[in-house]
Amino acid sequence: MKISAIAIILLLPLLALSSTFAQTIQLALPAGDIYELRVYCGAGSLYIINAEWQNTIKVFAEIEVEDKIKIDDQEFAEKYLDLRLDRQGSRAILKSDLQRTFFHSVNARINLTIEIPKGVDLFIDDGSGPIHIQYVSGHLDIKDDSGRITVEKVVGNVRVADGSGKIILEDIQGNVEVKDGSGDIDVNKVGGDVRVTDSSGKISIQYVNGNVTVTDESGEIDINDITGNVLIRSPGTGELNIERVKGTVTTQNQIEDISPKILNE
Repeated sequence: MKISAIAIILLLPLLALSSTFAQTIQLALPAGDIYELRVYCGAGSLYIINAEWQNTIKVFAEIEVEDKIKIDDQEFAEKYLDLRLDRQGSRAILKSDLQRTFFHSVNARINLTIEIPKGVDLFIDDGSGPIHIQYVSGHLDIKDDSGRITVEKVVGNVRVADGSGKIILEDIQGNVEVKDGSGDIDVNKVGGDVRVTDSSGKISIQYVNGNVTVTDESGEIDINDITGNVLIRSPGTGELNIERVKGTVTTQNQIEDISPKILNE
């Protein structure tokens, strides 16, 4: 078993809930002069929220096992559980995963709820499962394989590199950069620039107070209410709809400028 932190606050035993068994662990680490939290997690949901009233990083890890394993709690933790919250200089590192051995695999996941103080940047490397982040004051960098991503009310830059799953980014006060494989992308209310590179899925971008750049292979593109310029490096194969742009609109494939006067009519 690999469980570490400054303090382990709570440990509950496995509870039988139908065919699901759940174990909850709480970790806490004094934030002090920590400026970045790096999260490396496997399967399971991830929810992160700002807790500016506290100077502690708190992690609530709910371990769900779908199939009953005929081993006691201690043996299960020793063999499969890797849950660590450590400090490295001004950086906190959270690792959350369930190990698969050569002889046995577990049908399980770890659902994480994380509370972070104001001003802590986030780097997330996630396997699968939904991600929901809100009210964060700091830069955000997400690398995800699959699962829905929802990010709301962030004071800082947001960067997302995603394999598959819908992406929703709303009320971001910095710049936004998205590189996506498949799944719809919704970007709404951004204070800075927006840059999107997408393979497939619908793209919707609106109410941006900066410039917008889109490179797309397939899927409909809807862009409206943009203060800056719009550059479509590749419009893909879907329908392209652009309205209410104060700057210039350029479609690089066609080598043409579209007048904002026409778009605003």
